[in-house]
Amino acid sequence: KEGIVKMVGQHSYTFSHDMLQESTYNLIPTNERRTLHKRIGMSLLQDPEVAQNFELCTLAAGQINLCKDSDNNGNDGIFSPIERATFARLNLAAGKHSMRASGFEQARGYFEAGITLLSDNHWRRQYSLSLELYEMSVVVSFMDGKTEIVSGRLNEILSHTKSSDDKLNARALLAKFLVSQEMYMEGVQGILE
Repeated sequence: KEGIVKMVGQHSYTFSHDMLQESTYNLIPTNERRTLHKRIGMSLLQDPEVAQNFELCTLAAGQINLCKDSDNNGNDGIFSPIERATFARLNLAAGKHSMRASGFEQARGYFEAGITLLSDNHWRRQYSLSLELYEMSVVVSFMDGKTEIVSGRLNEILSHTKSSDDKLNARALLAKFLVSQEMYMEGVQGILE
């Protein structure tokens, strides 16, 4: 006898058929779905090992990212400023897990979601988190051939770095990017500036 749900991993279940999942999801009123995703994500965050556990971390980040409204990235009050910072860090951890598993497109999605959750003055208020999210976005986009993202993110980093070490790291990434685009002289110029 086939069941409705089946266990897929240590901490999660899935419906045995996509149509069952879709039908069940459609029973939830549209205006309640975002709140439900947030509750599920928050519940998963109660596990103290969530950031270190690939499955839990990506599952929690996925739930949180589902409750962000695509028009305003969660700026509509569903997240408090503290939650936004927590969820940005969660997306950073999920992206790193995905990179280690060679899921570069998925990793980029987590890093970009983390960036959208940063506060308005994030380079001033959340400098380290901003820098790490932007650097990881550059690295994974570079690995996945998304050159337009690499260029934009590097420009953003370089215009906000606070220390010479951070600027040097960004310039090294810029040089690697330019050399990969066969812009050798620009690559050398980029590191020397």
